Amino acid sequence: MRLVQLVMRIHTIGIDHKTAPIALLERLAIPAERLPEALRLISRPPEIGEALLLTTCNRLEVYVATERHSKATCHVVDTIAELAGVPAHAVWESASIRRETEAVAHLFRVACGLGSMAVGEEQIVAQVRAALRSARAASTAGPVLTALTESALRVSKQARTETRVGQAGVSLVHAALDVAATAHGPLTGKTALVIGTGTIGALAARLLRERGAGEIHIASRTLANAVRLAAEVGGTAWAADDWDPVLERCDLVVSSTGAQGQLLDADRLRVARKAAGNAPMVAVDLAMPRDVDPLCAGVDGVTLVDIEELGRRLAGHRASDDVARAEEIAAEQAAAFLARRLEGSVKPLIVALRTRAREVVDLELDRLAHRLPDLGDAERAETVAAVDRIVGKLLHTPIVRAKQLSATPEGRLYLEALFRLFDLDVSEANA
Repeated sequence: MRLVQLVMRIHTIGIDHKTAPIALLERLAIPAERLPEALRLISRPPEIGEALLLTTCNRLEVYVATERHSKATCHVVDTIAELAGVPAHAVWESASIRRETEAVAHLFRVACGLGSMAVGEEQIVAQVRAALRSARAASTAGPVLTALTESALRVSKQARTETRVGQAGVSLVHAALDVAATAHGPLTGKTALVIGTGTIGALAARLLRERGAGEIHIASRTLANAVRLAAEVGGTAWAADDWDPVLERCDLVVSSTGAQGQLLDADRLRVARKAAGNAPMVAVDLAMPRDVDPLCAGVDGVTLVDIEELGRRLAGHRASDDVARAEEIAAEQAAAFLARRLEGSVKPLIVALRTRAREVVDLELDRLAHRLPDLGDAERAETVAAVDRIVGKLLHTPIVRAKQLSATPEGRLYLEALFRLFDLDVSEANA
C-alpha cells in the first residue's frame, strides 16, 4: 500500500444556487429517507474510501476520501444523475469539482455560512452536523471525513464567536419574512399558515410570533408535530392536507417540507383566494424541491417568494468587515488542517524508512558475525555503533527535508516520490 492509500485525498463534487438553476437543484434534492441509499451507492467502488453528503435547500455536495480522483468524480456524478433521473451531462455542466486544498477550504467557508444565499446563516451549522451524523450512521464516514467535518464545525464556531458574521446576513427565513413584510406591510396581526414543522418551519413559526402575527396555523403530515409546534407559538394545528379553510383567509403562507410533490398548486390557490375576494397574500416557498407551484405567482393578489427570488434579493448582501475576518479565519484554519494532514503523512514515511534501514543493518551485521566469528565483543559493539551512526547520518537529511517539504503545496508529491524511491510499504511503518 503506497502513500496515496495511506492518506486518501479529500475531494468534493458540488452543485449549488450559484452554478445551477433552481429547477435542476429541485431534481437533485435527496430526501432524508434516501440518504442511506445514496451514501451506499456513492461509496460502492473501491477507489472511494469514505463519503459524506451535504444537502440543503440550495446545495448538494458530495465529499469523498479517495485514492483516485478522476474515477471517483465520474462515479459520483453518474450516481447523482441516476438518483435524480437526469442526464449525467446536466450534472457535469453545473458541478464544481474541488480537490484537497480547495475542498477543505470550501467546506470551512460553507460551515461558516460564507457560501450561503444569506451570508452567515445559522441553519448551515445544523445541516453540516446532520450530514456527518448521516454518513456515520451509514458507515461511510471514516477518520478522514470525520476529522474534516468536525474541524469545519469548530471553525464555524470560532468565526461566529470572534465576528458578527452570524448577523451579517440574516437566515433565509428572516429574509423571507422581510420580503413578505415589504410586499404586504407589517406582519403584526396577520394570519399565517406554516406548512412543515422541520427546522425551517419551526423557525418561521417562532419568528412570526416574535413579529406579532395574529393567528398562526401549523400544518404537518405528522399531526403530533403540528400540535407540539402550535402549542409553542400559541397557534392552531392542522393535519396534512386539511388547511383549505385557512388558505381562504390567511395573509401569509410559509412552506418548507421534504415532500416530493407540490403541496399547493395554482388551481387550489385560485379557488381559495377567490373565496377571499382576491385579497393580497404572500406565499413563501423555502422547500427544495418546491412545495408551491410556480404558476401560483399568476394568481390574482398573490406574491410568490421562492428560493430563486430570495437568491436574487440577497445577492451582494454582506457586512464587509465581519465577513472579511470570517473569511480569514476559514482560510487560516483550512491551511492549519491541511498542514496537520501532511504532517500525519510524513510520520509513516519516517517510520518506514527507519524500519527499512534497520532491516538492512541487521542483515549485514548478521552476515559479518558469520564471516568473523572470532570478533571480540568490544570490536563487535564498536562496529554496530559505527554502522548505526553512518545510517543515522545518511537518513538525517532525507528525514529533515521530508518534514520541511511536507508543509509545501507540493508536499504530497514529494512524500509519494520518497515512498516510491525507497520502495517503501506502509506495512513497514506498522512493523
